[in-house]
Amino acid sequence: MEFRTTLMAGAAVLALAVPALAEDYTITASADYSGPFADVMPDAMAGLNAMVAYWNAEVGEDLGATVNLKIYDMRYDSAVIARTWPSILSSDEPIMHLGFGSPDLVTLMGRLPNDKVPMLLGTAMVGLVWKPDGWHFSIRPTYSHEFAGLFDHMQAEKGGQLKIAAVSTQNQAGFVDQVNGVKALAEQYPDRFAVTSTQWADTAPVSLTSQVRAAMADEPDLLLVGGTTAQVIAAAKAMDELGQRVPIVMSTHNGLAEVSKGLSLDQLEGSYSAFSFAAPEKDALPIREVFEEYKSDGEWGTITAQASAQAILALRVLENAIADVGAENVTGQAMYDALLSHEYSEEALLGALPTLDFDSSAPFPVGEIKATAQVVRDGAITTVQSDWFDVPTLEKW
Repeated sequence: MEFRTTLMAGAAVLALAVPALAEDYTITASADYSGPFADVMPDAMAGLNAMVAYWNAEVGEDLGATVNLKIYDMRYDSAVIARTWPSILSSDEPIMHLGFGSPDLVTLMGRLPNDKVPMLLGTAMVGLVWKPDGWHFSIRPTYSHEFAGLFDHMQAEKGGQLKIAAVSTQNQAGFVDQVNGVKALAEQYPDRFAVTSTQWADTAPVSLTSQVRAAMADEPDLLLVGGTTAQVIAAAKAMDELGQRVPIVMSTHNGLAEVSKGLSLDQLEGSYSAFSFAAPEKDALPIREVFEEYKSDGEWGTITAQASAQAILALRVLENAIADVGAENVTGQAMYDALLSHEYSEEALLGALPTLDFDSSAPFPVGEIKATAQVVRDGAITTVQSDWFDVPTLEKW
């Protein structure tokens, strides 16, 4: 618990510098209890609630401050978000909104600069929203950056050129963007990476045998399937049918834990899930200890780890905003300024994230971007390595 001891000492110093005022701050959050992520939502919201409970007890109390977390069921639906957001602004006056995914992004990113409320997402970004001066941010870089971190590691282990085949969905812009970012990686580092083919498929395919057969004809080292769990399951079954096997690389929303609900881990041996927050099973992970101490419900896992990381960054931003402008002056503008003007260390983030730095040039961390990954070894999900992967520099695609 060394991280937490250090942080509590830091909070005590801050408390001496700031008058103890009874300040209440509202942070709002989007949930999805009746849409495609309803099954994992209790655990996701448990992560947010546990981090707020921790902060109120161990940090906010010393600052004379309390965070009220207000969760809204947005159903992963842009229309619901559009209807709900004006009343959130007027009734809650949030200093920050914790978004859940693409519907929040596409609905709110255009109006947030005028509303002066920054939004922090736990999901990865896509190159389509890689624009300057936005008020939408993610704790994670783009999906392509996360894949690039794993591919960098795999290429270094292999030596020579890493051959990547992809399965994606042509009418889903975000999924196409994942592939475009990996193609940009190959174009920028042609001696190290090559995209051998992209096979287009439905989001919920009955079979991927023909696509996987075509992909395997180029003898790739791996198959990138960053879209849906159904695509991963179909790809694994197709390789079994064809008697061929290369690792499948997926993200978190369609990752190993989710796919294993519909497929034996034995069929996923050697496959990966790439992302950029600490893997939930990582050794010596302080945020996991905090969750277990302060949770009121929920179970620790991938979605819980992601939500907890999202919340702890928001709360550290609040601490800096209080120090910068005073507890009574914290607004959405102060939160935006604090996010951009401070570096957030891995230690302060309870090991949940690598050290992060933000500026107005991108809606995700800049500078030395890091990633991590899980892999199936001997029929169990484990971390690839204890340290973060360095992500190769990627120019905007």
